[in-house]
Amino acid sequence: MAMLFLLIVLGVAALEWFFEYRDNQKGIYVTKPAVMILLIAWAWFYTDLPALMSRYDTASMMWFIIGLIFSLAGDVFLMLADRFFLAGLVSFLFAHIAYTVGFEHLIPPEGSGLAAGVIAATLIVTALWLYARLAAGMERSGKSKMRFPVMIYTIVIMLMVYTALLSLFDPAWSLPSALLVSAGAVLFLISDILNGWVRFVGPIREHRILIMTTYHLGQMGLTIGAALHFTALLHG
Repeated sequence: MAMLFLLIVLGVAALEWFFEYRDNQKGIYVTKPAVMILLIAWAWFYTDLPALMSRYDTASMMWFIIGLIFSLAGDVFLMLADRFFLAGLVSFLFAHIAYTVGFEHLIPPEGSGLAAGVIAATLIVTALWLYARLAAGMERSGKSKMRFPVMIYTIVIMLMVYTALLSLFDPAWSLPSALLVSAGAVLFLISDILNGWVRFVGPIREHRILIMTTYHLGQMGLTIGAALHFTALLHG
């Protein structure tokens, strides 16, 4: 049943991608929030969230649900007029904060110091390069007031990706769960880079499909990986 539900989520996501391709706004308005609502429902019932909340070592799954709810809000804001872009940005900012708290990896797992350093250095260089390009684009397009919000957002999403990747070195995480959340976080980052690039730097061919496919697959990776991890702890 859980697998069937996930296939339905993926099917609705694929339908949303099709509507993006056809520029069908009515279809997007229905399917875009529907994907996240279904994913929230799957995560809630598959993991038996009340049971997870009753234990200290599994209660952090709730942070992933909170992240999905903020993501749903962000999706709705970004479907509206451009004046709601900042509200969408803030919603996704809180989503990334929630995911970061859920991973509990601000301190690297024992024995992963070198790997954590390499990951951190890579993400810092990426963030500096990316923000420089976005800031230059904002300056050219007269959107300089967005520089500070975008800078904060860039820092927070890089931190989320960092904590997700550290799950690969945490013995409490199984390899499949760690790979899923790591891939999900990276895909989410790619989606946001594409989105920011199109808004502030320049056009990308078929950007709407690229943004939404990486976004939805990223959210699925994060959610499924976290769900597998915390349910394994519950029943282990």
